[in-house]
Amino acid sequence: MHVLFAFSQINGKQQLNESDKNKRRSGLGSEILIVKIDEYSESPETEEELSSEPIKPIFDEQDLDKLVQYVKDLTILSSIEDSDWKENECLTTIREYFENPASTLLCVYFQIDTLKARLSILDDNQSDFVYFLRIPWHVFTVDNFHATVIFGNITHNAVMCVLKVMENMYVTIARNSGEWPEIIRNNLFFNLYNFLLRLTEWIYKPMELTKLYVPRENLADIVISPNLSEINGPHVFKELQKLEKASIDRFEKIVHYWIKQIRQVLANVSMCKSGQTVFDVLQHWTARYFNLSCLHDQLSNMEVQSILHVLANIRSPSVDSFQFLTLKLHEGLKQAASNIMYLNILSDACNNLKCPDEMEEPMMKILFLILFIWTESPFYNISNNIEVLCEAISTQIVQQCKNYINLQVILEGDAESGINILWKCISCCQTYKTIYNKVTKITALIESNSIWDVNKQLIFNSIDTFVQRCHDIIEICNFSIVFGRCNKVGMIGGPRGIEYDAYCRQIESLFHESLDEIKLISDDILDVTKSSWLENMLKFRNFVMELESMIKNLIDCIFEEIKNVEEGIEAIYVLQRFKCRQSLRDILSRKWMQNTFVQVWEIFSKEIESCSDSMILQTYYTPFPYYSENVIMHCIRHYLEWLFHMMMNISDWIGNCEAEKYILEQYKRIMCR
Repeated sequence: MHVLFAFSQINGKQQLNESDKNKRRSGLGSEILIVKIDEYSESPETEEELSSEPIKPIFDEQDLDKLVQYVKDLTILSSIEDSDWKENECLTTIREYFENPASTLLCVYFQIDTLKARLSILDDNQSDFVYFLRIPWHVFTVDNFHATVIFGNITHNAVMCVLKVMENMYVTIARNSGEWPEIIRNNLFFNLYNFLLRLTEWIYKPMELTKLYVPRENLADIVISPNLSEINGPHVFKELQKLEKASIDRFEKIVHYWIKQIRQVLANVSMCKSGQTVFDVLQHWTARYFNLSCLHDQLSNMEVQSILHVLANIRSPSVDSFQFLTLKLHEGLKQAASNIMYLNILSDACNNLKCPDEMEEPMMKILFLILFIWTESPFYNISNNIEVLCEAISTQIVQQCKNYINLQVILEGDAESGINILWKCISCCQTYKTIYNKVTKITALIESNSIWDVNKQLIFNSIDTFVQRCHDIIEICNFSIVFGRCNKVGMIGGPRGIEYDAYCRQIESLFHESLDEIKLISDDILDVTKSSWLENMLKFRNFVMELESMIKNLIDCIFEEIKNVEEGIEAIYVLQRFKCRQSLRDILSRKWMQNTFVQVWEIFSKEIESCSDSMILQTYYTPFPYYSENVIMHCIRHYLEWLFHMMMNISDWIGNCEAEKYILEQYKRIMCR
């Protein structure tokens, strides 16, 4: 929000006083050229004159270039160079400003690295610009430009520049001017102070500072005593009679606003927002102490005391309220100083906490310090306040564990190591809860002014939520292992192997599309303050259930197509990764143990019988006369050995079957021939 001010008379036409030309004044935070404008009496304009639009001036090119040069000379911006003033829309806008007197404002500024100009106020995010201002339809000429232009420079904080201009210039001019009737003057100062009170608070409140706006009313000359005695009482009242009632009303209004500001500060005793560490709590109390100290220094200001003395001598009730709040302010300062002392001790211990690696010993020390603070601190012996400290410890553990987890790497494919890291963080959180329960048991033996009555659910809320989020990520990692991409192409054998491979690729692609959606919101997963993740995780689980149904259909189709030992073993090997899912593990176990594995052993048995028949047939008839009987028998035996080793390997990670013993004996008999 940028506000620019120009001061001029309202009634009648304006005329420049030649003796005041070329006078300049500088304001704090901005450069401002002020021109004094005098009013001379003239008969009011007729309605026809008011309705007619003035004629736009016509400049020759040489004069227009001189006016543009004047603007360039008065423009002061950081890093501006002569090369920035190249022929572009900036110079075109400046020329338009002179050619069209209806435009009252010209702003020159940088947009990134390009110099720009516009004929209206800038956006809020533009914090460095130079402005040129005039009254409507005032025509600038080469001769009058320097005498009539109002210009200034706004840097960094435009609103602060406005406040300084209003305080140091506008108020001073208004106070020293005797041109207004008393009623207008009173209304002006009443509204002006009201505006400055709110503007001052609006500027300093985001800085977590309480700034009292103090008007400069020159009250030091009035002799005021805090207690009216018979000696000085009449003199004080005589002096006070010189102060208009409107001035007293303004002082009452100002003090009421001060009281409101001080009450807001004192009422803001809440520790800090949920989800902050011990260091955040320490920073909160440090900032509060600094704010209260600054406010305390402001109350000792001579002008503040003068206003309070004026109101005290007319027995204003607002003075009593102000004095009461001053005492409360001293108590608040004492409380903040005490809390900072204890929190400094606790924060030093928290520096040694390195979760999830170095956990137990530092945590024991931290919790014993919390018990010490609970017994000694006049502020933290209240259950609600000590809960905040315990909750801050939980928040710090969560933050350190979050920093330990590289979620991006885990979701990109390092699922196995990610699961180990997550279990380590879960173990760290469980250790913290165990240590807390052990340490707090001794509170019953400690003599204290209060009972250790803290809400454990509140303290461990962030811990429990974080642990649940870790379990969610582990579940996602397991999904990635089951449904993740398999680099081997053409793994599934059989006549429909290519078709099944394509079906697997489709399932994997669908899973990774859903996983990509999770990656987009990965910042929300471990943020325990956001509950939106619960809905996203539920949606992800439902989608995985649909993929599981597709896998079950694939399993049924694959096992129905098995025709030989190799295809059966390949199918079992390819589908092995789906054992990580309980629902798929059950169906695979049934297929392997009840159908497929038995079926594969039966196929192996048929292969043994077929080879046995070939060996018997070879004894009586040789279909390959060019090969010796020993070579053919060796090939048959080698083929059976190959099948045997495959069956033994698969038995190691699947298990035995009832038909296995009989078929192995059958294999030994034929191999002994």
